[in-house]
Order: sequence, then structure tokens, then C-alpha cells
Amino acid sequence: MTYNLATREAVAMSGQGAALADFVRHSGPLRGQALHRLAIACAAALARLHGRGTSGLRLTPESVALGTRGQVLIGRHPTAGGSVAEDVRAWADLVVFAATGVQDGDRAVLPPALRIAVEQCRHPDAAARPRAADLLRVLLGHTVAAAVASVDDLLAS
Repeated sequence: MTYNLATREAVAMSGQGAALADFVRHSGPLRGQALHRLAIACAAALARLHGRGTSGLRLTPESVALGTRGQVLIGRHPTAGGSVAEDVRAWADLVVFAATGVQDGDRAVLPPALRIAVEQCRHPDAAARPRAADLLRVLLGHTVAAAVASVDDLLAS
């Protein structure tokens, strides 16, 4: 699926963009705003899809691509039996890969706020991991008062 932050739509991937794994292998790890945009776009896609009852998205460096217009493309269909907690953990692993270029890389390279979010999403107890919508709120810098906002409201602000 493609999740485009500008239009807030999830649509089918159409072969555009480079797989994150290939991009990082050829251009190096993402840093700064590029890393933050990837983290937000993937969290937003998860929040939107989880809100529709879809989970088991199997986010990996091979299944996520960076689109030519800045969108993030998720190219695999959900798996049966996948959970929201597994998706959030996969998000954390994806962000670490994007920042380091290796699976389970050194999280110390992450900016502090992003590192804390990643650590929460990698919690060994799946029930203690944040929901994708809560993760998105944190990444967008919203306060606790934003906890009642919808995903659309968060992305519009």
C-alpha cells in the first residue's frame, strides 16, 4: 500500500520508488528529517490501517519503499493472525535499520525522542507497546491533550 501524508490515503503500491533496503545500501542510512519523515509516514500508515481493523503488515526494509514524491510505499498484503503489537515492533525495527543500515543496529544513533519511541515499541511485553496512533502522536510532538484526536486530525495539524 502507499500511504501519502499529503492526501492521507492508503492505496495500492504501483511499482514506484526504491526499497528502503536498496536505498540504504546505496545511499547510506537516513538521518535527520529524512529519518523522521520515514518514521512518521510509517506510523501514520499503521495508525490508519489499524483504525480500519487491518494488522499483520510485515514492515521490513524490503517491503517498504521510498516513493519518488516522498511517500512511503508498503508493498505486502497483511498476513492473517498478525497483531497490532507485532506491527509496532516491526516499525521500531524498520526505523533502526533505516538509521543504521543493519538489522538490530546501534540505537544510540537515533535522536533521543525517536530512540525512546523505538525502545517503547520494542518492549518485550507486547501488551506494553504503544498503539500506532499513540506512537504517531508522540512523533508529531503532540501533548496528552491530543490523545482524543483522530489520525486525520493529527495529520492535518
